[in-house]
Amino acid sequence: MTMAFLHTDIPELSGFDTGLCLSNLDVLTLRQTALHESLLAVLSELADAIIADAEEDPDTVDSILLSLQNETDEAERAAEEFTPVSPLSRVAPINREPLARLSSRTALYTRLLLYRMIRERMEPAEEETDASLPSPLPATVRGRIAYMPGALADKAYLRLATAVKNPRAATTAGFGDACEEVQGGLCEYCLLPLENTGNGKLTAFSRLILRHRLQIVAVSDLDNGSATGQSTRIALLRASMEGMPPRPLRPTEAGEPLYLELFHATDAMSLTDLLSAAEFCGMTVTRTDTLPAAEAEETNGESLPTVACVLEASEGDIPTFLRFLSLEAPEDYVAGIYGVV
Repeated sequence: MTMAFLHTDIPELSGFDTGLCLSNLDVLTLRQTALHESLLAVLSELADAIIADAEEDPDTVDSILLSLQNETDEAERAAEEFTPVSPLSRVAPINREPLARLSSRTALYTRLLLYRMIRERMEPAEEETDASLPSPLPATVRGRIAYMPGALADKAYLRLATAVKNPRAATTAGFGDACEEVQGGLCEYCLLPLENTGNGKLTAFSRLILRHRLQIVAVSDLDNGSATGQSTRIALLRASMEGMPPRPLRPTEAGEPLYLELFHATDAMSLTDLLSAAEFCGMTVTRTDTLPAAEAEETNGESLPTVACVLEASEGDIPTFLRFLSLEAPEDYVAGIYGVV
């Protein structure tokens, strides 16, 4: 079989000469590297221009990036409508699906690089606003932890209470009641189980977190006391992070693990693209769980996200990933960035 019909300045391919194919692959690799270096230079200039125009206003930066995103979408649609005739089609039909996937990943990573460059240039200004605000909660509420009592829950309270200033227990009749105590402003925190080694993700509690819009402050892994050595991960949650110290966005000096809990709406972006973005930002997937359709109720007229993701983010670029989510997956809910107590 001959491949001499290829219109390219790469040396002509003839048959299946392995050495010649590898030589051509080296040429393509060099060209790809040169293109990437050129792209980095252009993105760097664009990041500087965006920051100059925005006068270091994060909201304005987001608006500009959203505008760029819309232009990217238009370009992708135009590219789909125009399909050039390839010489290869004279021999055999071409499966364009891999090309489409490759192009979408390139566009995704290009936007992430731009977000990262902008964040790095604006980081000093952002650090000035990191100081925590005074807690808006009354003194009678601060430190109160609502939970449903039990042997494991009592143990979890004693351990997670170490993350709270002046903790006080407030027992409830059920897990839903504990969430309502926090949402109603009667308690500052509540305890909920997230997962265990026997059943995996406890999706009923994921729905409670979503419905009440709770934020995970810390988690603890507790031995169930069974002979099989199973454990349950229990979370300390709050109604919001207002008045709390800034959430950790980088690894601690002790090297303790850092996790990001995320509920993803698949109608906004495919799970594959989301996980690709997380991987690009240096995070690894700990688990993903589809929330049962039977529990997919609506809140305020809007459907709840359908996939729960836990990302190990100790070495990840969390700020870039969060900005990416705010622009490209605004329906997703970040339930917490937390460590293990």
